[in-house]
Amino acid sequence: MSNEVWDRLERPPVEERLKKARVIRDKMGIYGKGGQGREGHYDVSPLHTQGIYEWCFGMVWAEPTLDLKQKEMIVLSTMVAQDLPDELEWHCKSAMNVGLTKEQIIATIVQCSPYVGLPKTNHAIKAAVRAFKEVDEAKGKAAKKLTKAKGKAKKA
Repeated sequence: MSNEVWDRLERPPVEERLKKARVIRDKMGIYGKGGQGREGHYDVSPLHTQGIYEWCFGMVWAEPTLDLKQKEMIVLSTMVAQDLPDELEWHCKSAMNVGLTKEQIIATIVQCSPYVGLPKTNHAIKAAVRAFKEVDEAKGKAAKKLTKAKGKAKKA
């Protein structure tokens, strides 16, 4: 690499990138306890995990030109195009956590159909429906716990 390019590269500290990554991943809400990332990537390759945190989330996702909703729509589209329904399911949950509606998620998937084909969008819609169902079930369980807690508080 020429010195001209090398000298123009940004050099954000690792801790700064990791901090940004953590904030974004927390907003996405699909990582951590019970979420994606429990597959043991770190155990298999700490380097791979570090790259995901630093580059993917600490730099690319942290770049401010697009908001998190727009970024999720792009990610959903690329996952539809690559026929990655498992990853798409996780990112449908993330998309809802950053403010996209179910209707916007489905519209994003359907928009891909003329360009990537109906079988891929069919797989994506099925994955989205699974994600919606899981989120709705989790909300239902949370609401039941809250109702029980309120009932116990009234009795006390």
